[in-house]
Amino acid sequence: MNEVDLFQLVNNVQDESSFLQFMLALSRDRQDRADEWQNDDIASFAESAARWGAASSEGLPFYEKPDNAWKRCAQILYMGKIYE
Repeated sequence: MNEVDLFQLVNNVQDESSFLQFMLALSRDRQDRADEWQNDDIASFAESAARWGAASSEGLPFYEKPDNAWKRCAQILYMGKIYE
C-alpha cells in the first residue's frame, strides 16, 4: 500500500467496518514506512493527532470537516502520522 492508497482509504471511511479497514492499513503503513512518519512513538502520534483535531475542529482553509464521525476520527488519526 502506498501513501495515495492510505489517503484514499481515509477519505472513503463511512462506517465502523471501513474505519477498521483504515486502522489496519494505517498500522501496516507504520510497519512498512516508518521513515515517512513524523511521529516515532505513540505519545507523539497521539499528541499530534489531537492537536490537529483541535486546530481543524471548525475546518481549515483547504479542509472541510466531514459530518461523518467515523471519517472525522480516521482523518484525525491519519494526521497523527504527518502533523508536527
